[in-house]
Amino acid sequence: MSDSPFDHFGRRVRLGLVGGGGNALIGPVHRIAARLDDRFELCAGVFSSDPARSIAEATKLRIARGYPDMATMIAEEAKRPDAIDAVAGCVGKG
Repeated sequence: MSDSPFDHFGRRVRLGLVGGGGNALIGPVHRIAARLDDRFELCAGVFSSDPARSIAEATKLRIARGYPDMATMIAEEAKRPDAIDAVAGCVGKG
């Protein structure tokens, strides 16, 4: 019996990201680390507090489910059969 919580899913954990768009330092680090770990799939995100920039950044990153704000992401993801399982926050003081 494995003691890894990741075995519960039997697949990569569907990840949502908040922040980390544009020229942010920590967002790319989280995206790269999630991919290198190979236990996460970045599926959705809110990448800026500016709704238009958030959607544009999702498009740039080739993330199909970019959202204008957290409330929308939570509401829309809750309706999906393939909803995100976890959210990583990459919000800084900038």
